[in-house]
Amino acid sequence: MIRLLLFMAALGGAATLRAQEESRTPAALPPVANIKAPGSPKMNEAVNLTGTAPAENMEIPPPAGEEAPEKTEEISGKLPDEEEGAAATPVTGKVEVTVADAGKVVRAAAGNLIAITLQSNPSTGYNWELRDFDYGVADFYKSETLPAGDGNVLFGAPGKTVVTLQAVNPGTQDIKLVYRRLWEPPDQVAETFAFRLQVEGPDAPPETASPSPKATPAP
Repeated sequence: MIRLLLFMAALGGAATLRAQEESRTPAALPPVANIKAPGSPKMNEAVNLTGTAPAENMEIPPPAGEEAPEKTEEISGKLPDEEEGAAATPVTGKVEVTVADAGKVVRAAAGNLIAITLQSNPSTGYNWELRDFDYGVADFYKSETLPAGDGNVLFGAPGKTVVTLQAVNPGTQDIKLVYRRLWEPPDQVAETFAFRLQVEGPDAPPETASPSPKATPAP
């Protein structure tokens, strides 16, 4: 009898302990997919955007009681204070200048290109550049380095530099080029080449004429 009472008491204690553990265990949450705010559309419903106006056509209405501001028209023409750029001078011919023309007067017509070709070796750091050049009678057109003959410019091999000007207005202008390294002082030059450019009207034939001040030797 006593054993039976002890057995029943043990069963009752176990049931009480199990009930306490279940009360401390949180209830299982519903799946996330089933949680939605009241009134929200279902995830599998298609949203129709055909009735939405494009963003660029949407306008913000003015505050209540205020008039809508005037629309600004797109500016497509020239501004009142904007000046028109000078038209480029058309090319009408070409005059070749070489070391043989040092100290001479080179005649050209307005619009002619004056291509000055001189020996150079840019791989040594030296190259030809204009010195004391005044725009007016002629304008700078371009400068390029070319191989001495056919083929590519090789490192250490001599080549040639072509400095091209364009005659733009009638007049006379002294043209001077110096052969130097860019990182050295401006007065430290290896060679100097100079000639006088005489520009006439567009119908003047290009040719060389009488000598002018000769090229000055390097200091």
